[in-house]
Order: sequence, then structure tokens, then C-alpha cells
Amino acid sequence: MDVDNLDSLQKIFLRNIANMPSVRKTKTIPIMSPLYFSLPEGHQEDLKRYQVFLRVAPDKYNDVYSTIIDLDYPNDIIVTYLSYSFGDDDIIVSMLAKDRESALKFVDNKIGKIDGVNALDTSRVMKSVYLLPPDKALVHKARFLYDTPAGKKGKMANPEAYEKYLRERSPMTIIVRLFARKSLAKLWEDIENNIQMFESKDIVPLYASQQEAKSFISVIFEVTNFEVLKDFLVNNLPTMVDVRKTRTVPMVEPTYFLTPKEHPKNLERHLISLRVDCSVYQSVRSKIISFDYPDNVFLTYLAFTFGDEDLLLSILTDSHDSARAFAKKAFDQMEGVRSYSISNQLKTRRLTSKSRWKQHQGKFLSSYDKQHRKDYDNRYDWTDDSYLTMSGAFSRDME
Repeated sequence: MDVDNLDSLQKIFLRNIANMPSVRKTKTIPIMSPLYFSLPEGHQEDLKRYQVFLRVAPDKYNDVYSTIIDLDYPNDIIVTYLSYSFGDDDIIVSMLAKDRESALKFVDNKIGKIDGVNALDTSRVMKSVYLLPPDKALVHKARFLYDTPAGKKGKMANPEAYEKYLRERSPMTIIVRLFARKSLAKLWEDIENNIQMFESKDIVPLYASQQEAKSFISVIFEVTNFEVLKDFLVNNLPTMVDVRKTRTVPMVEPTYFLTPKEHPKNLERHLISLRVDCSVYQSVRSKIISFDYPDNVFLTYLAFTFGDEDLLLSILTDSHDSARAFAKKAFDQMEGVRSYSISNQLKTRRLTSKSRWKQHQGKFLSSYDKQHRKDYDNRYDWTDDSYLTMSGAFSRDME
């Protein structure tokens, strides 16, 4: 999909695609720096399409991407598309080949041998169809078109259109999960000491969090578009933190809920991840917002993610047992909830100023909080400073 912003995706996705009876579950994969390559003259017409999914060492992202553009391709291999993704994979390649044997041989012997490629997977594309009329499809591809076939040392065919795409304003909030090469403790230290220096009008590292029993640290960013995030991940991140791999999770319809200043002290922060039937995405979100929360549980954040989980919510409560009791009461019998997991936050760290953090929260306050905002400035907490907790993790599958 080509979307102006995540709000547009939300409207189409939640109202239409998620309600298709044939859809069991969904997962979004961000696409960054896509390239379409011209087909060579006189190419074979009966070639089959394959896709190659690469996991790449973070300090080699740019090298691998550039090498794929300039490889010496044989006549029976035609690369037609290339992009970053930073979802389950880092780089996606689409190519045409005469048969599976030729495709696998080239991928294993050439692409797989590029310095920095840690793992790959190749799949045959059984069906593909453009969902746009031919004229609109050409307009879409024109922004990302390379003027020669892959391997022929070309350039962007429409550099002005591509530059316009790079500058588009498509504000979004993104989770970037960073997996440590050596230790999470060292990674946390690097994030605390270094990541704030890259804050700008186009990218704001908001806060970091580490969850119990997870092999990654999450950093939440607000960015003007995916390309700004791509530049950060490719050019800046490897220089300041010792990261083994990254994974991005777009956040759709993020909503903050203010916490009363008179709330109990020494609360623990827990994240609850839900997998939900597509047809009830919105109704489950509404039920979470309107749930009758006990006095020791405070909802602070809610968002669709459509990654490994569908909905992510953050709560403050006094213990892991209280978090489990709340989740059991709220979700065990809630229609459409297929599974959920609970993990406590070992630590969190705000990475931007209090004023910038308040500005970010203000954009995504719940509708009730927005209506009472002036009063809430005096009675409710805006800042989200560190909660240090030690407890456990829990998951529940209802299928």
C-alpha cells in the first residue's frame, strides 16, 4: 500500500481489510527506500518471480543494499525491486528467474555471499496482480524507478519526484526494537548516553524501555516519515550502539491516558500484548478504554501495532499479580481476544525533554482527557519518568 500517513492506513485497514471474512490475521511491514528496476531489452517472457528476504548486520545495511544494485547479473536473473523493510527482515529483493534451481543457485552463491548478509529466505511468488489501473501504477512506480536494469550502474530516472517523496510529511510514532550484540546492559548504557544527540525536527527519540524476559530494548520514536527513520537506522544507529539486529513496529492510533497525581506510589509498569480477531479490532479497543478499572490499575497508553501483536497497552499497577488479575478479568472472556501476554518493565527512560514529551502526548490524548485538559494540567501527571520494577512475565492463549 502507498499511504500518506498511518492515520490513512488506519481508516482503510480497520474499516475495510480487517473486516474481510477470509482474513484471519494481519501483519504490517514498513517499506523504506523502494527501487523499481527497468527490465532489460529482449528479456525472456516466461520467467517466474521470486522474493528474497534478507537479515543483515546493522553496520552493513547500506553496503548490502548498494551491492545488490550493482551486482553482475546473468541473463536468466532479473532483479525488479529492492527495498529496506526492518520488519522480520531488513532488505527485500524481488527477481525474475527461469526456474527455482536458477533462483536458489544465484541467491545462495551471490546474494548470500555479500558481506553483512547473516541469513536469507527465498520464496516463489505464486500470484501477483496490480491493484491500480495501469496509468496510476506507472505514476506510482515513476517515483522509485531506476533508469537501467539492476547491475548496469544507473541512477534514479526521476530524481525530483524521488526527492519530493523523501521530504513528504507523514508523521508517525514507531517502536524500534534493538537486539544487543553483547549485552542488554551495555546497549541500555549506549542508548542513554548517545541516542538523544540525534533529536531534530524530523526525528525525536521519545523514550526507551526494557521488558522482563525480552532479548531487546525498545525505543519509541516520533518521525516525519519512514525515510527519516531509515536514514537513522542505516547511517547513525550503528555508530553509537552495539546492535545485532533491529525491528520496527508502526503504531496506529496511539492514545495516552493521564494518570491522577494522587495515584499510589511505587507502581510498576506492565505491557500487555494482545492478538485479536480482525473483525473486532475496534470493538476490543473500545472495551479496553471503557473498562471499569480497579483502584490499583491505571491505563496509560494504547495503540494498534499489527506486528507480532495487534494491540499494545501499558498499565501501572502495584504488582505483577495485580496485572495478571486485571488481564484475566478483562481479556479471558472478551470476544475476539485469541491470546495475550504480560511483561513488566524493568526500567524506562525518557529520552527527550519534558516539554517535548508533553507536546507529543498532547497530540494523542484520549478524547476525554482533551476535553478536560486545562483542569488536568493541575491534577494529572503528564511526564512519564522511570519506573523500576522486578517481577515476571506471563502469557495466555485462548485458542
